[in-house]
Amino acid sequence: MRNYVLDAHTHTLACGHAYSTVLELIDAAAKKNLELICITEHGSELPGAPTPLFFANLRVIPGKLNNVKVLKGIESNIMDTDGNTDIPRQYLDRMEIRSASLHTPTFKPKTKNENTSAVLGAIANPEVDFICHLGNPTYELDYEVILQDAKKHNTLIEINNGSFIVRKGSKPNCEWIANRCKELEIPVILGTDTHFATAIGDFTYADKVLDNVDFPDELIINLETSRLIKYLENKGRTLFVDPKKCAQDLFLKNDQTVIE
Repeated sequence: MRNYVLDAHTHTLACGHAYSTVLELIDAAAKKNLELICITEHGSELPGAPTPLFFANLRVIPGKLNNVKVLKGIESNIMDTDGNTDIPRQYLDRMEIRSASLHTPTFKPKTKNENTSAVLGAIANPEVDFICHLGNPTYELDYEVILQDAKKHNTLIEINNGSFIVRKGSKPNCEWIANRCKELEIPVILGTDTHFATAIGDFTYADKVLDNVDFPDELIINLETSRLIKYLENKGRTLFVDPKKCAQDLFLKNDQTVIE
């Protein structure tokens, strides 16, 4: 097992079908010596998911707790064949990392061409950093076209550890995707898709898939926090915002406005 230092895909009880708090995830991550986790709650169009105001208020969560860095973001839903997502654009500055996924409650499986078109639209969206659980066999997809486009747009591809547990039939698809990403030199990012704290940082199945295709370590984002940080900063993101500094800046800005 490789030494993974970050988990890019986790959920809290706010999503309506997970069972741990933010602090519980962070504490579990600290016990497993993770350096960074991403809180990526489901977009609001998924039944039970938080409202846009949840994402508006993400800035109150500190960027580091219990020696674990925390990136706040969203796992948005791909809504249509054009690849539009439910990322609340008015709060983009609050979401430091943003992924996109096909979920059956928000996008019913369609033809291979239509499913592929939906993913391509999300890949081309500069607001989307990575595509989640692409190996889900529920959706027939043209993986070659998708991966070629991901390389073109510098969009990361996730290998989702949770898929091997909850999405039967994902393994062969994920192995094909991983092998082709290796050939195309597309970086992959691993997520546990944690819905309960004990799962955080456990990449047992994803790691085996990468081993099966002899995937190069230099293309795995999760082996160094600097890889993810650099990727996001190159996209213009401001990361690990301190809520106290944010509040101070807002206060001073408002105070200055009053003085004027």
